[in-house]
Amino acid sequence: MSLLDTLDGAFMNFAHEWAFAKPVRKAYYDITITGLSVAVALFIGAIELLSIVADRFHLVGGLWDWISGVGLNRIGFGVVGLFALTWPVALGIWRFGRIEQRCAGAD
Repeated sequence: MSLLDTLDGAFMNFAHEWAFAKPVRKAYYDITITGLSVAVALFIGAIELLSIVADRFHLVGGLWDWISGVGLNRIGFGVVGLFALTWPVALGIWRFGRIEQRCAGAD
């Protein structure tokens, strides 16, 4: 846990320095982090809601057994993986989509 916290702190320091260098970068960073946060919240909320439905109505089989058996530790590892995957994809889109140059030309 300490290792993940340390890596997170180092990464966030780099990300904030990069994002706050130019206004267009800050907007892109904000959109990316907000979109990712919303996706994670919806995913976890859906799992929790479906778990409650399965428990309340005693639903079994396929999806319901999977939902009932999902542990928060596994979801946590999935969220970390999603964050780790999102940033290289977002930086690739930023670089190869030439977003900064497009926005600079729109001024």
